[in-house]
Amino acid sequence: MQHHPAPVDLAESNAALAELIRQERGSLHQFLLGLLRDRAAADDVLQQVFLKLVEGWPSFRLETGRSWLFTVAYHEAMDHRRRQTRLDAALAELWARPVWQARPPPAGADAEAIRREAIDAVRRALADLPAAQREVVERRMYHNQTFATIAAELGCPLGTVLTRMRLAMKVLTRLLEE
Repeated sequence: MQHHPAPVDLAESNAALAELIRQERGSLHQFLLGLLRDRAAADDVLQQVFLKLVEGWPSFRLETGRSWLFTVAYHEAMDHRRRQTRLDAALAELWARPVWQARPPPAGADAEAIRREAIDAVRRALADLPAAQREVVERRMYHNQTFATIAAELGCPLGTVLTRMRLAMKVLTRLLEE
């Protein structure tokens, strides 16, 4: 005789998932704020935690649920910090690198002409970026806005803004090296 598990009531399962999220959202968010010290980053990481919860829901065990959620939140926060550190270092390196890194500018009258040429090259490269990437670069570089401010004003997640900046920097680097 074969034992078949009882069928799962989908509505009941969805209600249990929604209740767990409702119960733990505040404490998880506070935990992430304490780790990351950035509301936008905490919001992004919380979304990732709940996405993992939804993906793993069919095999989720309520009796260990709270500790599982906090463990996942911790690991996601640490991953976020590592990615942010790498991104910050890459951006700092790119912005510290002069456009004419391969050849130093000559002294004298030619220096101004080369400076103007470099500025024009940057403007042309910026114009070649997709509009969404160009907007992030302009807001960050010309208006000195933080990534969190840019994300809030554009109404998109911080991760999206950071990705747009990273992709823009790749394209700009390639275009300016050519």
